[in-house]
Amino acid sequence: MCGIFGYIGGDNSHQEVKLGLERLAYRGYDSAGIASIVNNKFEENKCLGHPEELLDLDIKSNLSIGHNRWATHGEPSVLNAHPHFSNDKKIALVHNGIIENYCEINKFLKKNGFSFYSDTDTELIPNLIQHYMKNLDIVDATIAAMNHIRGAYAMAFVHIDHPNQINVARLGSPVCLGRSDSGSICISSDTNSLPLSTKEVMTIDDGKLVIANSDGNIIVKNLEGNTLEHKFETASIKKKNYEIGDFSHFLEKEIYEQPIYLRNALSGRVNLDKGFIKLSGISSYIEAILNAEDIIYTGCGSAYYAACIGAQAMESIARKRVRAMSAGELKYYNPVMNEKTVLIAISQSGETADTIGCIKMAKNHGVTTLGVINVVNSTISRIVDAGVYIRAGEEVSVASTKSVTNQIVTMLALAILVGSKKDLSILRYESLISELHSLPNIIDTILTEDNKIQRIAKKYANYNNMLCIGRGYLKHVAKEAALKIKEISYIHAEGYSAAELKHGPLALVDKSVPTLALITSGPMEEKMLSNIREIKSRGGKVIGIVNSDVSKETKKVLDDIIEIPSCSNKLLDPLLFLIPCQLLSYFLAKENGHHIDRPRNLAKSVTVE
Repeated sequence: MCGIFGYIGGDNSHQEVKLGLERLAYRGYDSAGIASIVNNKFEENKCLGHPEELLDLDIKSNLSIGHNRWATHGEPSVLNAHPHFSNDKKIALVHNGIIENYCEINKFLKKNGFSFYSDTDTELIPNLIQHYMKNLDIVDATIAAMNHIRGAYAMAFVHIDHPNQINVARLGSPVCLGRSDSGSICISSDTNSLPLSTKEVMTIDDGKLVIANSDGNIIVKNLEGNTLEHKFETASIKKKNYEIGDFSHFLEKEIYEQPIYLRNALSGRVNLDKGFIKLSGISSYIEAILNAEDIIYTGCGSAYYAACIGAQAMESIARKRVRAMSAGELKYYNPVMNEKTVLIAISQSGETADTIGCIKMAKNHGVTTLGVINVVNSTISRIVDAGVYIRAGEEVSVASTKSVTNQIVTMLALAILVGSKKDLSILRYESLISELHSLPNIIDTILTEDNKIQRIAKKYANYNNMLCIGRGYLKHVAKEAALKIKEISYIHAEGYSAAELKHGPLALVDKSVPTLALITSGPMEEKMLSNIREIKSRGGKVIGIVNSDVSKETKKVLDDIIEIPSCSNKLLDPLLFLIPCQLLSYFLAKENGHHIDRPRNLAKSVTVE
């Protein structure tokens, strides 16, 4: 949450930072701001809302820093927009994170004569550095401030007396440094938002301070003030990361390109010709999973619902004792964990604060930790024992679609692989491999139903509330569907197991509350049909997403039908039913005229608790 960007080199730093903030906008868009050093003073450019609202100023400066804000302390306003300044007006600072000992530092600084103009916790930091600079140089003062702060931060600041130097510190929140052939240096919250000219990248580790000079010189210090070695890696910034193509929204693009990225996820891992699954990233840890007494899946938001599907598959196919828990709860749950526990952490960004906290807690108990992540070289990728990249590519829209799909297919492949080492028959193993391999083509077919789904969305766009129900694996998809509907269309939607309908949710049903029912053929179809009749008898309308071999009786009772192909293995149902849910959510939001890629109050990467 929040995005920081800095640039040193040349005289076009202000424009480079503005462009960088636009690429980072998915991290927050309550307000935006830039500070540039010009003639020994700061030139400011701030706005309320998205960074595209920043003025196009002709500011010539070799050093600028900027920020996209997702508000944690104080309302969204220009006054609270970063960068924030020290009382002596010599330090400008941007910050992604949260200062947990805010009250303590606030009192400390006020006692020492400091005053504040904003409601933010960030404003404390430049003043804390100013305080320590009374007796220390800029580097030691920054380290003293870092040791004083408790919480999470990635911060970058510049000082009027050091106009050729940008200072970056990290504890918990992500930040990286990129360098071009010309020697210009960029600071960014993620590597994919660095300029195309970036040739090498350095991920800044926790508890580190980096001082970057305009001559390209880099110094790295730890919290004890020791100078450390540093290493750059070759950058891979692609132009297509920023291009929307012929689509109206990035979310639309990301839904429709799912077959491509599913093929990416399966390539080299699910081999149809030779009939095997191989996940190289965790191959040496399959034995740990087989021997585990307890396997815990965790994640937040959509990643948590994907985790629930992965956990159910592992228990069903591999017959392992498994549980899934939201990372925000697991971190404070005091769970029973030991060396016989495996934690599987799911995160698109690899920077989710609660999930990182769970991994650190688990490692303290000797737990084997595995990651299912999208962003290469992210924090989670570096702290787990091993992991699998889901290969979903850059996901720009705040609402996750293709990353969820790839998380699920990766975890299904893992469950099948582990099952093959136990009691899963060769016949079923080969059947599952065949159907996994066919998934991208089936999803291509489902996407051709988009016009029909759009017509259905038009009918239901003016409702204020909606229920989403399913059974088995599809109860998790129902919850993910409800999450997508509420986060981008702002229709209040709730997802439930249909088994719970009579235990409370049915009280909400009347003609003003439609239900999205996910119905697969098989033993649960009759149960779902009974639930639908209960809804219909109370005046509720029902949209059914059904596979092609449900009964005519089921289809007849539905008000609207979205029909999708069937798979013989119900294990794959979540992936097939997820796609029409995503399309329905998208078209509901489009009908209501919402800003689909930037839903209100949300950010894509949740890097604070």
